[in-house]
Amino acid sequence: MDGVTRIGVSLDPELLNEFDLSISQKGYVSRSEAIRDLIRDTLAEKEWKNETQMMVGILVFIYDSGHDGIHDQLRDLGRKWRTDVVGSLRVPLEGRKVLETMTAIGMMRDLKNMSNELTSVKGVLRGKLTIASAASGNMHHMGLRGD
Repeated sequence: MDGVTRIGVSLDPELLNEFDLSISQKGYVSRSEAIRDLIRDTLAEKEWKNETQMMVGILVFIYDSGHDGIHDQLRDLGRKWRTDVVGSLRVPLEGRKVLETMTAIGMMRDLKNMSNELTSVKGVLRGKLTIASAASGNMHHMGLRGD
């Protein structure tokens, strides 16, 4: 195991049992991998608290395509943020509902602002921003509506 440092962790039996149950439900095959992910998540959370950190974000939102003027509003906001948006996908759902994803690269504060603007458009039913640090690839989900 070159490049790996072995550490010891002491836990009370009840906490260890809960941890083992939790990681087995998530499909982890070892405690080590689960602990590595927890450490990565903790470090990445620190990154996304830095408003000027460059991040990759995926905004997923559902909107009612029949709502008056929603296409124009979303198009205008898309143009406003076009330098940050690097990809998008639109999927028709049942009725007039549409699921759209936008992938963007920018400073954390800009990604939050873009998400807040898009999810506050009348007719947008739900939106969620998922953040990944461009450097580390650690994923975090942030439901920004109502925060």
